[in-house]
Amino acid sequence: MIDAIENSAYAVWVRESPSIWAYTTILSLHAMGLAIIVGINTIVALRLLGYVPDIPIAKLRKLYPWMYLGFTVNAASGLSLLAANLTNDLHNWMFYVKLSMIALAMINLELTRSNVFDDPLVVNGTGVPASAKKFAIASIVFWTIAIIAGRLTEYPSFVQAWFGF
Repeated sequence: MIDAIENSAYAVWVRESPSIWAYTTILSLHAMGLAIIVGINTIVALRLLGYVPDIPIAKLRKLYPWMYLGFTVNAASGLSLLAANLTNDLHNWMFYVKLSMIALAMINLELTRSNVFDDPLVVNGTGVPASAKKFAIASIVFWTIAIIAGRLTEYPSFVQAWFGF
């Protein structure tokens, strides 16, 4: 099955086509999706940590659809890049670290939405729940590790030499 996916016409096109619409565009979309979700999520996290107090926290909830859009673009482009390099990625433990951190970041995103933005203090504009800072810090940590692990998936020899396995 792995062989069939990696040798499918689409995966070969992504991996080997000289067209700008193949790997280059898909990788660019992946970076743009990442910038949208992580950038907006970081703005929300920094506000929850007390930076830019002039921005009402309740208004930041309107940014969630944009974060979902960024994640959707990132997931779709990521699946295309994965199909083109499936065998290598499945044997790269940093790829699993990346996926784990993305999963934790998305769970944290939803927990932030439900536990912070649905809290009566935020809805009424009278304050922020105590848990908000924990969710904000977790968000920054998860996305930072996901980005670093994502970059390191392309350098398995470096990772092996650095970590010794």
